Amino acid sequence: MKTATFLAALCGATLISTPAHAAPKWAGAWGYAPADSGANEPEQPAGTYRYRVRLTQAGDAMQLTFSNAEGDKPLAIGAVTIASPSGPVGTEIGTNPVHPIRFSGLPAVALSKGGTVISDPILAPFHNAQDVIVSVTFSTPSRPGRTNLGMEMAFAPATPGATFTPIKVRPYLSLVSVRSAQTPCTVVAFGDSITDGFLGLSPQTRGWPGRLAERLAALPAVQRCGVVNMGISGNRVLKAGRATSALDRFWRDVASVPNVTHVIFLEGINDIGAGTETGPDAVTAEQLLYGYRQFVERAHALGIKVIGGTMTPALRAGYMSPVKERVRQSVNAAIRSGKVFDGIVDFEAAVRNPAAPADLRPEFDPGDHLHPNDAGLKAMGDAIDLATLRRLP
Repeated sequence: MKTATFLAALCGATLISTPAHAAPKWAGAWGYAPADSGANEPEQPAGTYRYRVRLTQAGDAMQLTFSNAEGDKPLAIGAVTIASPSGPVGTEIGTNPVHPIRFSGLPAVALSKGGTVISDPILAPFHNAQDVIVSVTFSTPSRPGRTNLGMEMAFAPATPGATFTPIKVRPYLSLVSVRSAQTPCTVVAFGDSITDGFLGLSPQTRGWPGRLAERLAALPAVQRCGVVNMGISGNRVLKAGRATSALDRFWRDVASVPNVTHVIFLEGINDIGAGTETGPDAVTAEQLLYGYRQFVERAHALGIKVIGGTMTPALRAGYMSPVKERVRQSVNAAIRSGKVFDGIVDFEAAVRNPAAPADLRPEFDPGDHLHPNDAGLKAMGDAIDLATLRRLP
């Protein structure tokens, strides 16, 4: 979408907020799952965050969800606005007009500890792969968790003369939905840091879900899925790690996404790695597969299909060992059997070293032997068979 068109829509007389029940159909177009912040992470003073968001679906209206689901205290949102970015990268809006966002008609809203708030819809044309700048002003201090390296955001304290400087924290914006007559499917990419894109440096393509969205954007609208990235670095399937467990956050981070039709699931390496090799704290293949099946049961209850991803190589990662590697391989073999999920994507095959299959390919390893770099994340996004999204009943 041309910036001028978007700005004209934002400034036009026809732009209004309407009750959510008037929207015919909504679909997820962007996401960032909430997670707790570390004890050593700094508190930010009252001020404004800017988030650069790339939509993965087109529509005639937008709605924003803000979450403090794992925050340590209540927050107060004083104002939210959206605007077009002034350049191809960064969070600057220059002299572009901004449009205020309201919550049940009010410009400010309380965000309780553990709470979520949803904005009034904004009526304007929004296009697939369009970037918007969402600015969120807090009148209280906040302590957001750390995030992946690539997403573009900035912060300015509420002091005279303060300027916006880049910051790397998890956004309080957790979901962007659009309304459209053509929303054939919405994919939630669900997982841990490898889905989150933790070591990805690209501001344009966040993790393998971002690459999937780029590929889907080239399809006709009637075949295009929206993509919502709900990866959390450090997350586990069976118990709380970073954020609550995958099983417990299904309802918050999957079921809450409008029009979700598919989940691409990649998680489990943190369960294996954080456990011991033997004893009650060891995670077995059977335990992890039980967790997978529980996740699938939750999804099937809502008519959602789950595509399972094989876990990527990690033998030389700090928390892995040959014993744990055998668990990973056993789980991957079960995934490939086709008896656990509705479909399969072989992420391991996309990034493993042919000469040492328990390791990442050298060109995909940023040095920690666990998280694929941007090239590896691209290979993972390219490994997804788009036809799978159409073949599943």
